[in-house]
Amino acid sequence: MEGERIYKKLSKRDHTGSNSDKYAQLLQTIFLHLSGNNEIKMFYELLDRAQKQNKLLSIDDPDNVKDEYCFSDLIITDNFN
Repeated sequence: MEGERIYKKLSKRDHTGSNSDKYAQLLQTIFLHLSGNNEIKMFYELLDRAQKQNKLLSIDDPDNVKDEYCFSDLIITDNFN
């Protein structure tokens, strides 16, 4: 699955605080939340779609911090929060 390969590539952290490191952290967080909801396949498909559009995944309302995120909280965007 292409989305899984993309996830493995983009979710590697270097712990520098760079934008790519922050995005990797976001992807890891989303992955963990969606694992519990059996939504990983949809996550991979959305990640693949975002990659093909040269865009990123983000939380729809990043100011609304939740205990758990689900697939419906994700959007494709030009930048992530």
